[in-house]
Amino acid sequence: MGAVAIWSVGYTLELASAGLASKVFWGKVQYLGITATPAAWLIFSLQYTNRDPWLTRRNILLLTVIPLITNFLIWTTEYHGLMWQEMVLDSSGPFPALALSYGGWFWVNWAHANICILLGTALLIHMLFHSPGLYRLQVALLLFMALAPWLGNVIYIFRLSPIPNFDWTPVAFTLSGLAMTWNMFHFRLLDIVPVARRTVVESMSDGVIVLDIQGRIVDINPAAQEVIEFKAADVIGRLGWELFSQWPYLVERYGDKLDVQTEIDLGEGYSPRYFDLRISPIHDKRHRVTGRLVVFRDITTHKEIEIALALARDKALEASRLKTELLAKVSHELRTPLGVILGYTELLQDGSFGPVSNLQQQAADNIINSAEYLRKLVDELLDQAQFEAGKILLDIEAFHLSDLVGQVEKKMQVLAANKGLSLALTIAPEMPAILSGDMKRLQQILVNLISNAIKFTDSGSVEAHIYCASSTYWAIKVSDTGPGIPDEAQTYIFEPFRQVDGSLTRKFGGTGLGLSIVNQLITQMGGQITLQSELEQGSTFTVLLPFITAEENVL
Repeated sequence: MGAVAIWSVGYTLELASAGLASKVFWGKVQYLGITATPAAWLIFSLQYTNRDPWLTRRNILLLTVIPLITNFLIWTTEYHGLMWQEMVLDSSGPFPALALSYGGWFWVNWAHANICILLGTALLIHMLFHSPGLYRLQVALLLFMALAPWLGNVIYIFRLSPIPNFDWTPVAFTLSGLAMTWNMFHFRLLDIVPVARRTVVESMSDGVIVLDIQGRIVDINPAAQEVIEFKAADVIGRLGWELFSQWPYLVERYGDKLDVQTEIDLGEGYSPRYFDLRISPIHDKRHRVTGRLVVFRDITTHKEIEIALALARDKALEASRLKTELLAKVSHELRTPLGVILGYTELLQDGSFGPVSNLQQQAADNIINSAEYLRKLVDELLDQAQFEAGKILLDIEAFHLSDLVGQVEKKMQVLAANKGLSLALTIAPEMPAILSGDMKRLQQILVNLISNAIKFTDSGSVEAHIYCASSTYWAIKVSDTGPGIPDEAQTYIFEPFRQVDGSLTRKFGGTGLGLSIVNQLITQMGGQITLQSELEQGSTFTVLLPFITAEENVL
């Protein structure tokens, strides 16, 4: 528009001049704008249609060669006649006008100018048929800006004007200026240019298809063209369902839907392709539906990972199930021979098969201790297998608390005495004499906690205290004076097969299932277990269990 202004002002001053010399002077001044306008128009069209890579320094310099030569030749035309061969005043019209006859270079410049204008216009025409509605109006106004002056110039050059020697080009530029003003302020030409749309949409990895209200395709980006294996030129204006005719179920299911978000499968055979499909309505300023936006994202890799994870999960669950069944079967099968070993060993120890020497007595004791230890391991494995299979059921019934404590104390005193530890089991006075619960499992919890405390305590004492924690919970607190448990171990000590010392050469045996089973039993009873421990200060396990009412007991 700056070049156009120079052209128009120069022509205005040419018309206003009276003498031939002044008219020739202003006619030459116009060429600063005349030669710059076509090149500037082509550069603008390339930028507007997102073809900036064409605008290399070399190409821009080539565009300026002919305009520079033309400007030199116009100011020296009196000496060679390459631009204007003859310059006279023509008074046959309503006002004196400059009449010219043209030299050879004039037509070179004219051809260069028209090629630039036609190339820029062709780019915009191509864009006109591949742009959304807003940009089509922008492009249409830009085309009018280019064609109106071009038509006026053709009328002037070939002397088709009804007014002799009158150049209609600057008049047409006035109309172009109005069109540019409307384009800038109404459509915000320089703020909302298609470059932004093309930069984003054209480079998107998601496929984008725009349909009008009749279901015809008005826009499609390269990603969508790759999926449907059609070029934009072949599909613009066609009905959308025609592109997906090879997937009739998609047309049937989503052909008339305005708002959809789902996953679809466009693949065949052993290489399916999965897409996240989104269909959204497009509204105009009055909120009327004018079309649909179809966006689909390739999620094949994500889906393959998801399927692989699902298969891995199923395999892991199946392996876990088989492991649980194996543990249960092996544990169950081991109980019978262990019972036989213990039974016959006790008979041998009692002299049922004849006199037993001291050496034989000691051997029988070792067999019984080892068998008892093995039976405990088998019981823990069987319990863990039953927990994983969800087959542990609680047998809720009323029991005397003193009976529970007495049985546990009788079992644990021998262990404590063998290590020289003092063992104390106490019941708070406020505790009721009779409770409801699974006495066998409660005994298992107490035995596990106390035997663990005895096993890891070398000197001092082990204490177990049962008390009323609140109106709804009662508690079991087991404390020892052992080495304590490190902070990092406290985070996993209740997990199956985990121990504070997991090395093969650890001092103490066991499978690492005791505390895990205790935790699972307490959880099934509706309670919880907590741990407080400091290194070299001992450990305290506290179990909170709900009081079971008579109604819950009946249930």
